[in-house]
Order: sequence, then C-alpha cells, then structure tokens
Amino acid sequence: MNEKFNGVPQVSVEQQSNSGSELTGPASWSRARVKNILNAKGYIIGRCIGTGSYSKVYQTFYRPVRLETGLSHTLACKLIDRRRTSKDYERLLPRETVALLALSHPHIVSVMSIQEYGPFVCVFMDFCRYGDLLQYVQNRKRVSERRSRLFFRQLVCAVQYMHEHGFCHRDIKCENVLLANTSYVKLTDFSFAKQCCPSEGGACELSSTFCGSIAYTAPEVLKGIPYDPKAHDMWSLGCVLFILVTGTMPFDESNVRITIGNQERKQYAYPTDLNLNLAIVELIDRLIEPDVSVRATINQVADDPWVIG
Repeated sequence: MNEKFNGVPQVSVEQQSNSGSELTGPASWSRARVKNILNAKGYIIGRCIGTGSYSKVYQTFYRPVRLETGLSHTLACKLIDRRRTSKDYERLLPRETVALLALSHPHIVSVMSIQEYGPFVCVFMDFCRYGDLLQYVQNRKRVSERRSRLFFRQLVCAVQYMHEHGFCHRDIKCENVLLANTSYVKLTDFSFAKQCCPSEGGACELSSTFCGSIAYTAPEVLKGIPYDPKAHDMWSLGCVLFILVTGTMPFDESNVRITIGNQERKQYAYPTDLNLNLAIVELIDRLIEPDVSVRATINQVADDPWVIG
C-alpha cells in the first residue's frame, strides 16, 4: 500500500496468498476466515448494514495494527463471495473495480482499498451512517422542495463528473444514493458502470446490457434496443427526482409491457394533494422523456434554473 487516507489504506488492490500450512481449496474459505484475516490487519468487521444478491456490507472499524491505542476509522466493507455470483456479475466485476479506482468526487462514495482472499473480494469504502435515499423518503413520505433541490444538485454534480470522465453508472436509483449526513448524499454501487465517451457531443458507444431496476429504467433499455448509457442515466435521474418530491414511483414495475407503454405515452401522475413547483414538473418532463434525441443531458440539467436555485 503506497498511500494513506486519514490513516486508512487508500485505493489499493491486494491479493492474499495462501499459507502452505492451510487448506487452499475453495471449500476452505468462509466469511469467518476472511474476517479473521482482516482482524489481524486491523479491520474489525461489525454489524451487517446491507445485503445484496452476491454480497454483504458491514460496518467496519479500522486501526493500523502498529497502533495499539487511538481512534479507529469507521468504514463500510462490501464482502463479495465470487462463488455465488452469476456469470454476468463476474464479467461486470472488473468494470466496477476500474470505475471505483478511477473516480474521485465529493458526492461519489470513495474506495480506500480492494482486497482479495480466495473467492472473496473485500471493498472498503466510505461509511454513510444515515442509510439510503429511499429509506429517507419513506420515513418522511416526501421531501421538501428545498431539500430535494439540495440532494438532486449533489447527485447531478456526481453524474456530471462521471460523464465528463468517461463513465456511466447505469443503475442510478434511490437505493444507490447514500446519506453521509442529513444534508449530504453520495452515489454508490458501480456494479453496472461502463466506460463511455468523455465529451457530451461525442458519439457514445451503445450498450445492449440490461441494467438497473425496472422502476428507474428507460423504455429503450426495457425494449432491448441498443441504448446510449448516458441517456439511460438521465432517465434514472428523472425518476429519482420524481420520487423525492412526490414520495411515489412514476411507473408501476409489476408488468414490463404495461410499463413501457406508460413510459412511451408519458403516463405518470402526481399526487392530487401536491402543489408542485411548475419548474420541477418541467424538469422531470425533460428527463422522463421517451425520445432520447430530446431527453435532457447532464450539462443541460446542471444549468437548469431550478437546479441552480
């Protein structure tokens, strides 16, 4: 490890060699064994704070082993068991690693270290103690215009940075926006991240991989048409903004065929008791736009008067 980040190993990739005195077959590896190895290196794996299809995320405390006393640093550890992953995920995992190591922005979750032990990959990153944006909205039913603008502006800054540096997220949703505190959000989970053109005017390589959750996914993706991943990100941003200000989903994801029809006809409804600022309605309309050629780009959204405030 070459660098330090507040005492925490920063952006490094390690592989653990097997000791000759230990079993080396896949069956010999377990989460408990990995936790013991990490414990010896100063990482104390705490409670589970999130569960995915192939991974678990733990609150983790780190203190260099050479320091017997002093404050420990709180991190999140995403522990991926590659034996349980699908072939698609295994193919995408290297892309996620590239994106995590390449991106550094205040509103993107920072990765300090990536370590590999047998079939396990451990990704150490920022710990965001206030949960995700979906939980935040559900606890409040809907978010005020002022705070929605604050969160959305931060998210737009993160996506603008990504797009300018040649990356698309392809799975933007409220669950992948974490709260570092009650006024500060960070974009996370780059499992479906893809490298794309860095310039807004340049032709972006089309993608054919289905990514994301149906409720946040653009109609061209749901139809299986090769799509512009940047434009897909923009549609998802529109869905996030809709959820923030209304507390509801713009589209029902229970039937994909019906969802596509509603998307293409722009059939989504705002709660009847909501007196929403027309500027927000117009911005959402430009983002949840089935015609990709006129859907708002990230630079257009960043310059929107409502976003600027």
